Amino acid sequence: MNSRVLILLLFVCCGCSQSGDGIPRAAVEGHVTWQGVPLKQGVIRFVPLAGGQGGKTSISIVDGTFKVDAPHGPAVGRHRIEIESTDDGGFAMDDETALTRLKESRIRKIDVVVIPPIYNTQSQLTETISVDSPNHFEFDLTKTNRR
Repeated sequence: MNSRVLILLLFVCCGCSQSGDGIPRAAVEGHVTWQGVPLKQGVIRFVPLAGGQGGKTSISIVDGTFKVDAPHGPAVGRHRIEIESTDDGGFAMDDETALTRLKESRIRKIDVVVIPPIYNTQSQLTETISVDSPNHFEFDLTKTNRR
């Protein structure tokens, strides 16, 4: 690869970090439960609403907890919240070894947490991110309510 191209690529990539984009951001943390139990694995997304700055911010959920520092957090302002499970039940569909184990153990159904669209693609959950508040959020998800 041409050294000029490599230098240009390094320059462009270094400028892509969220912490250096000039947009005011804040730390966020909280808990997510699904039917009263902490969500084992998932992701929560903070999607800026119309007129908001920055792109969406995705944060991993582990054992019901999510947390991110201010430089990597969502932009200050109002956000739509999307929550989804990433629990594959221990049998990822692209893992040949897992599929072999599944066949050998004659398991017919894998317990996988599937969060309904009302909490992700069709979510109407919203929160406001502020520099002056702790930005601690609790999401208690059930099949029937919205929060």
